[in-house]
Amino acid sequence: MLPTREYAARGPHPVGLRTVAIPDTKNQGREIPTYIWYPADRAAWDRSPEAAHPIGATHAARTNAAPAALPGPCPLVAFSHGNSGFACQSTFLTTHLASWGMVVTAPDHTGNTFFEMLGIDDEDERIRIHKQACSNRPRDLGTSIETVLAGGPWPEASADRIGVAGHSFGGWTALKMPRRDPRVQAVCGLAPASESFIGRKAFEPGELPFVENVSSLVVSALDDVLVDIDTSLWPLFDRLANPRALVGVHDTDHFHFCDHLELLHGLHEKNGRRRKQTRATRRYAELLPEARTHALLATLVTAFFAATLAEDLGLPDLSPETLARIDPKLDRLDVDRDSKAAAQ
Repeated sequence: MLPTREYAARGPHPVGLRTVAIPDTKNQGREIPTYIWYPADRAAWDRSPEAAHPIGATHAARTNAAPAALPGPCPLVAFSHGNSGFACQSTFLTTHLASWGMVVTAPDHTGNTFFEMLGIDDEDERIRIHKQACSNRPRDLGTSIETVLAGGPWPEASADRIGVAGHSFGGWTALKMPRRDPRVQAVCGLAPASESFIGRKAFEPGELPFVENVSSLVVSALDDVLVDIDTSLWPLFDRLANPRALVGVHDTDHFHFCDHLELLHGLHEKNGRRRKQTRATRRYAELLPEARTHALLATLVTAFFAATLAEDLGLPDLSPETLARIDPKLDRLDVDRDSKAAAQ
């Protein structure tokens, strides 16, 4: 396995993108637009058009390029977007994973996407959508996994090497998947929501801790005012079984896990619902720049899935020393807590 920090570089493959609309078999008339990033053939990629992005951010992929000729099935990673997000909200990450030889799929959670939620001010309607999304989201992610495994104009994906990832509400969605699909081997939660957002029945009996040999990585933005490290992430992390890691990123907030950070941060500052926060949002200019944050996150998450899926070696090297070499803003929080407890 490559050293963790080597995954900072873009992988050896150009990235293709296919989009498919999957019918929701449980909700008649509901479709799930699904994006699939994959290692592409270089010559076909050079001739293919650049992939668009819903909010105009840079999207390092090209549409409909022929898949690369690979020696065997690729690991598969399914990504779930946040509340009021969309499938393409974190293309800095999904394309980076694909460049390292993974097939990555992400559904739009129809009914709970950015453009659908933008104009909803009625609190009762928001609660109705939230409850419906709790039912739809894990099924959407499972459907996108099955769609990729069924085959299409992308490289073959392996049913024996499946990982899931998600941001915020999508992090909770990812955490639900090992119980639903025993093939899932690795879960990455980026500021994953839990009881404080989902409600007291966020997890059913038996969903946590994961079964043996399911690896988990939880990443916290340490200036996140929506998913707090102390009240949300530590109580969640303590219910996960080993192998596990909790990594914190200093001077970042909830939207550092998304493309077009400055735009989303600005929308949040204008949101009247911020009155529910327990502390103030830091100014954008005080926080870590987008490019630097995305680089360290892409390194961290790609190394995690490369180790847990591509090479089946368990967690990668996430020691405090290694994280500091990737970026001084990274901290291995669980190791630090364990060390302090042992010293007392």
